[in-house]
Amino acid sequence: MAPAWKVTPPKDDADYFGRMSKAIFTAGLNWKMVENKWPAFQKAFFGFSPAKVARLTERDVATLMKNQGIVRNEKKIRATVENAKAILAIEKEFGSIKGYIDSFGGGEVRLQKELQEKFKHVGPSTARMFLWMVEYPLTPTREEKMWMKGNPEHR
Repeated sequence: MAPAWKVTPPKDDADYFGRMSKAIFTAGLNWKMVENKWPAFQKAFFGFSPAKVARLTERDVATLMKNQGIVRNEKKIRATVENAKAILAIEKEFGSIKGYIDSFGGGEVRLQKELQEKFKHVGPSTARMFLWMVEYPLTPTREEKMWMKGNPEHR
């Protein structure tokens, strides 16, 4: 069963950051479990404010590792802090995450590779999931086309 997330345009950079973080934390896990814990994630990561998350300290990471309301994966937590810093740098250069994504002018493959290089704990599947979650127009892969054939509501 595929995630039942409603895909709507992100409101702001915190929304983009939250969606990227959700894609990262969901990778390799049951999406329903992450979805059920998402309110606790939002609280733990200050509504995914890049400025606030970028200031998290080692002590804060240790506290998050004890938070039973979230997925306590240290690599993913640390990636979230580093990704907040990357988003702040992107905001300085492009004005927003949307501006950054738009700068690729539909270069889907190049954008996916860039996301993997610029952000921590983002591999090919996570990059695609993030782009899908922010309504980026992706060209379906062969596997996705096969899946869509069996799930007519997603064509």
